[in-house]
Amino acid sequence: MGATHIRALKTIPDARLTAVAARNEKALTGDLSGATGNLDRGGAVLDFSDVEKFRDWRAMIAEADVDAVDICLPTGLHAEATLLALQHGRHVLVEKPMALSVAECPPMLAAAERAGKTLMVAHVLRFWPEYLELRRAIDNGGLGVVERARFERHCGLPEWSGWLPDDAQSGGAVIDLLIHDVDQAIALQGLPREVECRPGRGSAAGPAAGADTLEAVLHYANGVSIEVGGGWYTGGTPFSMGFEVQGTRAAMRLKDGRLEARTRGTAEGAEDGWEPVPVAPGDGYRNELAYFLDCCREGRTPLRCLPEDSARALGLAVLLKQARLEGGRRLPCIV
Repeated sequence: MGATHIRALKTIPDARLTAVAARNEKALTGDLSGATGNLDRGGAVLDFSDVEKFRDWRAMIAEADVDAVDICLPTGLHAEATLLALQHGRHVLVEKPMALSVAECPPMLAAAERAGKTLMVAHVLRFWPEYLELRRAIDNGGLGVVERARFERHCGLPEWSGWLPDDAQSGGAVIDLLIHDVDQAIALQGLPREVECRPGRGSAAGPAAGADTLEAVLHYANGVSIEVGGGWYTGGTPFSMGFEVQGTRAAMRLKDGRLEARTRGTAEGAEDGWEPVPVAPGDGYRNELAYFLDCCREGRTPLRCLPEDSARALGLAVLLKQARLEGGRRLPCIV
């Protein structure tokens, strides 16, 4: 993700990469060709000739001449790195999830308030073109009142990573991967009243059994239900993501990489009536970084991606993991 963020940053004319920190000597030369991930977007060889290089991220935060720090460290280090950066007067963009534990979030929020600096968690779907079109369709009334929705995300076990498969370091698929979809549910309807959750297809209730998946339903006081499904699967499952949101006037879905909509009235489950929806050009990572930097320059609260929402997303994801262990019993949402 560090490589992905750097590549996006370099497309923003008034932003400058000043310093990098990494333990990997090859990466410090600018050779990021070995970087990989779910989307496999990161690999590249970049010019780091005018970039200060550190082998210790703590030293970089304390000593480098920077205005803002972009934290792409393993999840278990997010809170420590964020607190240190804010202590040194840096603005902070920290990769999702906000932290490894819910208890770490309030000190991060308080530290940003004390420092008077921007803190934003990199929930990139809030800046992803197809998800922005969904947001616009809801805000302008095109879908009507939302009645139900489903968000899903699937990929193979992250065997390319040395730490992600370790639940103790990453929180597993629910905290690391499905946090995207949990955050979208919060952006759409806020926190639910109750949740229920079961292991997903072909999975036992946790990563020790191999696959780490779930099928969850979030129940809202107004009668809306939102499903969240997917996770890490065995057998080299390719990455995919999608959604379907049904409103009183129309529905919109992202399926097989295509954004489509249809008006209300088509038979439930039918595949006819779906029409393509134009999507504005743009890259989610660039959109995210550009927005964060604008907030830093202007001293604005990142209203499109509030850190308080990111803390709630982590709390809800943790609750879903607990609900999965409960075997489908409904649990009250206390986050």
